[in-house]
Amino acid sequence: MKLFQMFYIQRDFSLVAMHSIEWLSSLQKRGIKLGLERMEYLLSFILPLKYKIIHVGGTNGKGSVCQYLGNILRQEGYDVGIYTSPHLERINERIVINGKEISDEELKKHAEFFMDKDVGITFFECLTAIALKHFNGKVDFAIMEVGLGGRYDATNVVSPMLTIITNVSKEHESFLGDDIKSIASEKAGIIKNAPVITAAKGKALGVIQKKAKERNVPIIIVGRDVKWKHKSKNSFVIKGKETYEIDSPLQGIFQGENIAISIASAELLGLSKEAIIKGIKKTKWHGRMEKIGQFILDGAHNPEAIKMLRKSLKDFSYKNIYIIFGVMKDKNIEGMIDELPPCKKIFTTMVKNERACNSKKLASMAKAIPTENVEEAIKKAMKEAGKDDIICITGSLYVVGEARKIVKNMMG
Repeated sequence: MKLFQMFYIQRDFSLVAMHSIEWLSSLQKRGIKLGLERMEYLLSFILPLKYKIIHVGGTNGKGSVCQYLGNILRQEGYDVGIYTSPHLERINERIVINGKEISDEELKKHAEFFMDKDVGITFFECLTAIALKHFNGKVDFAIMEVGLGGRYDATNVVSPMLTIITNVSKEHESFLGDDIKSIASEKAGIIKNAPVITAAKGKALGVIQKKAKERNVPIIIVGRDVKWKHKSKNSFVIKGKETYEIDSPLQGIFQGENIAISIASAELLGLSKEAIIKGIKKTKWHGRMEKIGQFILDGAHNPEAIKMLRKSLKDFSYKNIYIIFGVMKDKNIEGMIDELPPCKKIFTTMVKNERACNSKKLASMAKAIPTENVEEAIKKAMKEAGKDDIICITGSLYVVGEARKIVKNMMG
């Protein structure tokens, strides 16, 4: 406790007088601090957790899997909490019970609870603690999405009944390591004394299998134990314990893998085929291959996700593609640029975030036209695009979130 006592002595006590939501927002300035000590301290004020936890890690598809599985559980009659990140438009989106976002009043109340327990906690740590507290007494299941990596992520203080690692590709190299085995090792750090489901392949799968063996827990592998096939556009066949023909409500060829993971999880939990089919059909997840008018918004933020975006765009009818591209500077930008689909023109942009890559620098890398902000990029793209063209906005969920607000306002 010495670390915490020192922080209390040194901290700025003007925070005490601050509005709790202002205080919560101010934590973003502290950036990313991996480690579990602060989170374990916050958790001590919440225990015991009165619900079952499903922990979802991996590189891509985490959010979609959370939504599919949450809806399946709800169809079976369970109350379900879902914690995801980042948000598109409002912080409240991250903490949801039975499809309903946490209210401003509840967020304020929980933030106030943790204000006097501030031991140098980060924004993400505080939100994770708020989610865990908010779910207590209200849900049967909580589905918790990993924020970054796994082993030292704030969510890794929980004891899950099921662990999911969607897939593994290169991302957050400065935090997780610059090779697949290192990244997989960090993500496998969430494996505890619970079954594991994964769609990882190659070296990453080997790392995850080894960790599961060390923990003496069963592992279900999508591609071996559960198979999926893309039939056409949004139609997939998944073969688990039973066979499912599914029309995905979410766009993108990569949804086949996400649905297969979700079905494998649901079957392991003993959920009915009827609940599985109905739950998947009712799933919505904004900012992921989302079509609004002639815009396609997709939060792809690593090379593998951009590659999947490129493949998925083949299912759309259009004459030309115009791309609005904005990224965070800590991403594999060159790798993402290499995977961008052929297009008529690229407009680079940036959001007000200290992690955002400067749009002029990005334009020089992508041979693109720089813009000062997302609204300017949208206006320029609309001026050039014809009625048979599409405008694809991608590179970051932060960019997609801002763009989504603007596009919705324009559409009325």
